[in-house]
Formats: sequence, structure tokens, C-alpha cells
Amino acid sequence: MKFLDPHHPFFKPLWRRILTAALPTVWGGVELYNGSTGWGIMFVAAGVYAAYELLIMYDRTMANAAAEQAARDAARDATKGDEE
Repeated sequence: MKFLDPHHPFFKPLWRRILTAALPTVWGGVELYNGSTGWGIMFVAAGVYAAYELLIMYDRTMANAAAEQAARDAARDATKGDEE
């Protein structure tokens, strides 16, 4: 199980993926501004990780998932054809 699952249907709309990445980053900026360096770094890191997973790697992740599903379907159809 991943910390952030881009396959979840909640993340299908782009605006949700952008907010999921932007909000912790903005809050990290607030924490850094107020002098809480530790919390600021943690929130900025979480926002950067979310941006990487949900914005940068999203299309590749979804394409890989579709290819894996197609391979499973083909294998299932091949074994189904052998049984008949």
C-alpha cells in the first residue's frame, strides 16, 4: 500500500490533484513564515511528494495500470480458451 494512491477514483479530476499538492505546500510556507522550521519542511515535503505522484507521474502510472490490466485480461482469455 502506498502513502498516496493515485489509482483511487477521488484523484481522477485534475483540480483535486492540484489541491492535494498545493494545500500542504502552502501550509508549509505558513509554518516556515511563523518560525516552525520542522513542521514547515514536513509539509513542504508532503506537498512536493503529492505533486510528484499526482501531477508529474499520474499519466504514466495510469498508463501502466491500464497495460497491466490488459495483460491480465489477455492471460485470462488465453487460459479460458485452453479450457474449452
